[in-house]
Amino acid sequence: MNQGASPRQGILSLTIKDKSALYAAYMPFIKGGGLFIPTKKEYELGDEVFMLLTLMDDTEKIPVAGKIVWIT
Repeated sequence: MNQGASPRQGILSLTIKDKSALYAAYMPFIKGGGLFIPTKKEYELGDEVFMLLTLMDDTEKIPVAGKIVWIT
């Protein structure tokens, strides 16, 4: 990828509509837990990410900060 500072990727938005989708995205082997979020944006390990998470029928968007620890 490019060298130097990576371009700002913006804020991801994720809606998890049911418990089965939440369980499928959850990565319990990541210390503190993690979520797999499919995206077409390009990231590198260690990149910081910010997202707005909506869970099931809740209308509130939960702000979440994290970092990339897995790339497929």
